[in-house]
Amino acid sequence: MSNKIITLTTDFGLQDEYAGVMKGVILTHDLSTTIVDITHGIGTQNIIQAAYCIHSSYRYFPNATVHVVVIDPGVGSNRRFVLLKSDGHFFLAPDNGVLTLMLEEDLFENAFEVNCEDIFLKPLSMTFHGRDILAPVAAHLANGMEPQAVGSSLDRSDLCILPLLKPELDETKGIIRGKIISIDRFGNLITNITYDDVNRLFDKNMKSSLYTSINKHNIIGVKKSYDSVSKGELLVIFGSRNSIEIAASNSSAALIINAAQGNEVTVACKYK
Repeated sequence: MSNKIITLTTDFGLQDEYAGVMKGVILTHDLSTTIVDITHGIGTQNIIQAAYCIHSSYRYFPNATVHVVVIDPGVGSNRRFVLLKSDGHFFLAPDNGVLTLMLEEDLFENAFEVNCEDIFLKPLSMTFHGRDILAPVAAHLANGMEPQAVGSSLDRSDLCILPLLKPELDETKGIIRGKIISIDRFGNLITNITYDDVNRLFDKNMKSSLYTSINKHNIIGVKKSYDSVSKGELLVIFGSRNSIEIAASNSSAALIINAAQGNEVTVACKYK
């Protein structure tokens, strides 16, 4: 089944022609294809940020959408490209761990190595495989090509999986240890600690008692809106990804805390 929708998630930015050229390749195959930019603003070669981005975004598209993810530090090397079918959607990307969260057992369906060289663009560039490989393969998939036609089947265990994408839940000490996985343009710090993680470790009625710590800053409780505190004051909120975000009312939490991606965040209950 195909629906002629292709999404693009890259670290290309908008200054250069790369994202536009990929769209041109796709439209050359079929002008009726719908192309959606999820984002071209992933941090340069930031595989972890991209992994969370596609995992939180894909579910808002119809089944059988083809999601192309081009975050490729290994461009020009012998790394391979893979096609996953997970949760009814298709994902095309380098096999570098960017699809780690789509390999969760309750989502993963099957996988294939992309080696259908007959539909790659020629000559094949050493540095722009998003254009020459992923764009034409995505176009063919969106127009009904069967996934097994891209190449040989792969087991889930054959694929690159990034470590430490999930937070650590220490039930003995009553602490969740997570990380900042991205910082949005408003300066909000997005963590990998989800609402489900919090509910798993703490009583559902204890949200007001949560104690969130990062870079020597301690924040008590979880707010329902950004304006629940005074201007410039830090707060914790469950954001649109259903994960803990550290924000500042009408200000940038990233600047106030001097935070960066990868900084550790801990969540505990002040009564424990």
